[in-house]
Amino acid sequence: MLLRTILPLLFLLFSPLFAENKSCYKFFPDSFKIVDGQPAFAVAKNRFVSMGCPEGKKIAAFDRFTGLCIFEDEVAKPLYMGDAKPPLYICPDREKRDGIIRSYPVSVYPGELTIRPGHEGALFSGCCKLAGIFDGSGAWFDTASIRKLLENRTAHGDVCARFEMKNGAVTVAAADPFCRCGLKPGDKVLKAGESGTPTLRKVRALVDSCRPPQTLRFVVERNGASLETEAACFDRLGGGRVSDTFLERFGMRFSPLLEITQIDPASPAFKKGLRAGDRLLMIDGSRVENEKEVRAVLSGYTLKASGPEKMLWERRGFQFFLLPTSL
Repeated sequence: MLLRTILPLLFLLFSPLFAENKSCYKFFPDSFKIVDGQPAFAVAKNRFVSMGCPEGKKIAAFDRFTGLCIFEDEVAKPLYMGDAKPPLYICPDREKRDGIIRSYPVSVYPGELTIRPGHEGALFSGCCKLAGIFDGSGAWFDTASIRKLLENRTAHGDVCARFEMKNGAVTVAAADPFCRCGLKPGDKVLKAGESGTPTLRKVRALVDSCRPPQTLRFVVERNGASLETEAACFDRLGGGRVSDTFLERFGMRFSPLLEITQIDPASPAFKKGLRAGDRLLMIDGSRVENEKEVRAVLSGYTLKASGPEKMLWERRGFQFFLLPTSL
């Protein structure tokens, strides 16, 4: 009897990985669930988070840009939440991993893991502290994103520009020609807000937190000269898990193949005659096949302070020209 009591204790003592994960499963018996075939994790009293919303559950909050969902379900003890500090454990594999994080999430952009897990799950830091959740491709969101969703904060800011790292500097990758931006593609960001040493993460976080009618001040290098400009803040319309073509402001959302998946009946695009299923083929003679190409073509108009004149669409094999950007 004594031996049967001591052996499990010795096993737990000399197997820290097993001990921490086993204790998590024992201490939080209802906090890990498979709902609609995907893992869900308790993050507050009767609140679970998952990558996407399950059917048949009452939804407390959903961020369409990140895909994160908070839904209601009974739970006796929600998980502790902490920062993503190594060593990290992958759940439900109960596997310890070092150096698993390639990048951290910010705004509507997920972080990236160094592996493609092939399934959805969670990262745990230390003993039983939820550090984030991930999808099968290795895209992940941390507890800051989850806490924001628990507070039902699903809005994201925008300044009608997209940023990237290019030649070691934060650069404007594309700019929306349909709104007051002040930024142009190719601008090298020297200063954003109060940040004199901008990083891509800092700039994206700053933009995400801006709200209309605020403006953000930028100092950029353009054509070899330094200049100061202001960009108006808007509520974000595209990006993350939502299409991001700059045409979303006209009431459309697109598939990766540029077919309209959703269209607002009150939008200019619908009133002009576009419908779900219509596919965008060309803008002023430039063929477009994906969101990035649409952004690049439209962004070019900011350099000319003009807009497109013709857009070619296809509906069930029939092609037609229609410009949805004005009535």
